[in-house]
Parts: sequence; C-alpha cells; structure tokens
Amino acid sequence: MKLPIIASLPMSKNKIKLGIFFGGISPEHTVSLSSAKGIIDNVNREKFKVVEIYINKKGKFYIGTDALKKVVTKNIRKLKKLDINNLPKLIDVAFPVLHGEGGEDGTIQGLFESLNVPCVGCDVSSSVICLDKVFFNQIMAVNKIKQSKFEFLDYEYENNDEINAKIQIIKKNFTPPLFIKSARTGSSVGVYKVTDLSLLEKYINKSRKFDTKVVVEVGVKNAIEVEVSVMGNNDGNIKASLPGRVLPGAEFYDFNDKYNNNLAKFEIPVNFSKMKIKELQSLAIKAYKLTNCKGLARVDFLLDSRLNININEINTLPGFTPVSMYPKLWEVSGLSYSKLLTNLVLLALKA
Repeated sequence: MKLPIIASLPMSKNKIKLGIFFGGISPEHTVSLSSAKGIIDNVNREKFKVVEIYINKKGKFYIGTDALKKVVTKNIRKLKKLDINNLPKLIDVAFPVLHGEGGEDGTIQGLFESLNVPCVGCDVSSSVICLDKVFFNQIMAVNKIKQSKFEFLDYEYENNDEINAKIQIIKKNFTPPLFIKSARTGSSVGVYKVTDLSLLEKYINKSRKFDTKVVVEVGVKNAIEVEVSVMGNNDGNIKASLPGRVLPGAEFYDFNDKYNNNLAKFEIPVNFSKMKIKELQSLAIKAYKLTNCKGLARVDFLLDSRLNININEINTLPGFTPVSMYPKLWEVSGLSYSKLLTNLVLLALKA
C-alpha cells in the first residue's frame, strides 16, 4: 500500500528535543507508562533528544534523566518538579502519551497550545469530540455513519425525572445485550455488558462512578472487532493502515483483557476481501475528517456476521507499546515502529 508521504526532517546539527509526557491523572495511569516505554525504546536517537516528563496522579509535572525508570522503580523523589512555563525552552515538540482524563480529553493539548509548543496528535477540539462518546455518536448519526442504537444519560444536566424517563425508554426499546459506557473514559474503563434488563440500573450506577455522562448502546451480536490506524494532517496526506481484528479472550475486549490477562488474540491484518478492506479504510478516513483529527488516531469498528460495518469509536491517543494495535497495524502496512514515530513528530511540526 502507499504510505503517507512525510517531508524529511529540517537540516540541523542539533537533534530535535522531543518531550514525552506520561502518567497522568486518569485511571489509565499505568497503561500510559507502558505506552511511554514503547516510544522511549523505539524513537530514533540519531534524530531526537528525548526529554522524559512524568505527570503524577495529582497532575504535578516532574522531569529528569530516565524519568520513566525512576517512576517504575518508585524513585520519584530523584526527579525535579517542572515549572511548566519553562517548557518551551526545554523541548521543541511534545508527545503526550496520556490516556483518558487529563490527556486524551484535550486538556494537555490546550496547555501545549497556550505555550506555543507543537504537539503530536489531535488538537483540543478533536480530542474532546472523540473522547466524549455522546458527542462522537451524535456526529456520526448526523452524518449517517452506521452505528449501534444508543441513548445517553447526563447526571449533571438532567433531573431525576428525565433520567428515569430515558431508562424506561431503554428498557422498552433496547434489546440486550447492552453495553453501558462511561462517556469520557478510555481503555474500556467503566464499560459493562448487560444481558438482563433488571440489572440495567445497577450497571449504570457503576459506570457513572467514572463520569457524570453514561452511554447505553445495543450490542452487535457476535461482533467482529476491527481496528484501523489513521495518520495525517490534511486531505492530501491522510492514510489508513491495513485493518486488524481483535479476538477477545473475555466476554468482550474489556480493561482486563487489554492489559492484564493476556488472553486476547489478534489477526493482523484481518483476512477480509480487498473490497471490504478498502471500505473500512475509506470509512476510517471519513470519520477521522469529520471529527477534525490530526496527526494520528485509531478508528474502531464492530462488524456483524454479514460483515455490515458499525463504527464504534475513535481513539486519539491509542496504546503505543510495541504490541499495541496502532503501531502493529502500521508495521504490517510497511512502516516500522521507529519510522512511524518519526512521521508522527514531523506531522506535529508541520501542523
């Protein structure tokens, strides 16, 4: 396949100072550490000087040599607190490896924008849209991109009568299995499968512990989970990887299946016809554009037994371990992990 055409690095005797940000305030703190290790271990050291920056669970910034190793070995006291106002002097470009709240929700992107520091990946608006499953589903619905039937509950802006009315509509019109999802979390945090409607409110209440907004979706029966990696800044250079299939080791691809039990398997690339692959790639790029994504994103789909495509979500900061789907899909598409990272930094510098 034809890979994204990215201009070469600007000629300079000095290496580009690449700030890699990891940790963060979200429940996906430890996942971020694994992704950061993948990037730190694979970035091209001939082109980049890596600056490791740790954000603790309270949102404090720390900097130091081998910061990730110090965090993992619980030697954080050996790191220095970072005055964020000095960031433009320390790095040329930022690479946030922060999943969920505080990283994937546009917060850190807004900080970099205010400091005039280029940032790898999506900007504030697309990060907000894609992380919020309510906003994302509504945009897909308006643009007639097929997805699962859904309803949402907003415990911040809707009163008890409005919430209860929606729950009754769900019980009447939604056929299990249903998926209950915290609206603004990633890595399947706060996601539950419900096959018995009598348990609906129990799992809604569990999900709302992670967010005031909860989405209820009708599950795709015998779903085939397929993911596509997308990269690029504008129409001329946006490309999609070959698709890959997730074969969950649990009832569905939940947090434990992703990061703990190691039972999930992957078909990379998926064994579909060329026509179906092109359809998935085309739809992934369309959704990427509709949500104003830049740099990178992973677009996830659910296919039924007849291979009808339903869009599931867009992940603007997907996992970046060497075995994560985003880099693995580019690898089978002809782009090594190291070259992928270089391309992503270049896109940030040219955004």
